[in-house]
Order: sequence, then C-alpha cells, then structure tokens
Amino acid sequence: MKPDPKYLLKQLKGLQDDRGAMAALRKGFSKATEVRAWPYVARWCNLENDKDRTIVQFIAAAYAHHPQNVPHMDMGTVMRKIATGSGMKQKDALNTFEGRFRRLLTCQGYEDLCKLLPGVIITASKKDIGIDYVQLFNDLWYWNDNTRLHWAGSYWNVKQEDQ
Repeated sequence: MKPDPKYLLKQLKGLQDDRGAMAALRKGFSKATEVRAWPYVARWCNLENDKDRTIVQFIAAAYAHHPQNVPHMDMGTVMRKIATGSGMKQKDALNTFEGRFRRLLTCQGYEDLCKLLPGVIITASKKDIGIDYVQLFNDLWYWNDNTRLHWAGSYWNVKQEDQ
C-alpha cells in the first residue's frame, strides 16, 4: 500500500523545529549515511519495501534540506525557475539548462530520479524556489510518460512575449 504523502508532509512539518531530526533526515540523500534517517522513515513506511523506503526517504531528505512546500510547483516549473533565474533571456536560459532537465526526463523510474534530484532540491533551496512535495511524491511513485509530459510542458511552455 502506497504511503500517504499528505500525512508524510504533515509529519515532516511537525519535525521542522527539531534540528536533530532534520539533520538525520538530510542524511537520506546518501547511501553511505541513509541509516541515520531510518528511525524516522520507519514511522512512515515499510523499510523493507524498496519503493516505499526510497521515495519516503527522498521526500523526507528533500524537505529537511528545503522545507518550503509550495502548491503547484512541479519539477518542470522548479527547473524552469532555476534556469531562468540567471537573468538571461528566458529562451536562452532554458536552452543552457536543457541538458540537465532532459537527463531527468530520460529516467526510467523513481530510483534514477532519486539519485539525480538532490542537486535540484539543493539548488532550489539556494534560490528560494518552493517545491510541491505532495506532487513530487506522486510524480516519483507514478513516474510514467504522462508525468514526463507534464514536467516537459511546465519547463518548455515559453510564452511569445518572454522570448
């Protein structure tokens, strides 16, 4: 049974002021240190189920790095904001950043995404760009062509006046 992303987010918000818990959860991005996050992750999923553990652990680590949850900020939009935040013309900025974004779109499943997305999360944090964690959870859980198309549409949907 799929863990409830809204419940997970509520639990993470409850831990936000616990510096020790947030530090332990941040360790979830690395295979070498992920065991530090497991006492918390075990509360929200079955640790023995790879998909449950990997996605919950990733979302928890992402939230611990950047606890700015913003509705309707799918990863295509987040990547677009990261790319265009450099001050370049929007079309040029998107082209410069495109290789990184395409690499995400070519991922075959949640495992690959969870390996590539930590850098995006950390960059979003540095640039103060919020993320919709419930949407990200669901996108990782149900990764398929529809999700890819949604991210692509959010990233490349450049209005004429922005070019």
